[in-house]
Amino acid sequence: MLAAMLGVALLAASPALAQDDPAVVADAKAKEAKAGGATAEAECKDGYIVSKAGGVVAKAPCEPEPPKAAPAPPPPPAPAPPPPKAAPAPPPAPGPAPPPPGKALPPSGGIGTPALLALGAGALLVGGGLLARRFIWQ
Repeated sequence: MLAAMLGVALLAASPALAQDDPAVVADAKAKEAKAGGATAEAECKDGYIVSKAGGVVAKAPCEPEPPKAAPAPPPPPAPAPPPPKAAPAPPPAPGPAPPPPGKALPPSGGIGTPALLALGAGALLVGGGLLARRFIWQ
């Protein structure tokens, strides 16, 4: 059974093991990428970007980059603002009104005290039984 399982695993993995590891080269400065026999150029030459894979050639139209213009001179510095005059501080804004008294949330219906006592008693019974079993069968 183990041999059959190993054989099926090798049969399933054989295509992946038989492939050669293609050389992948990407050069950002030359704007070119190569993988196996496929090449792709990202540079716009003669108005087209060209990619080749096997016998297939793909061309995409592109617009060459416009020549870079000289940067504009920086604007002159703004004049310094006049010194501020001392003005009286405005009174603080009133905060939000407090909620009217007498309104409370409805009861949530959570677990009551008797239920909590019953839960604790059950936990003590189970714990005591486990402890007694450990002492008796040891």
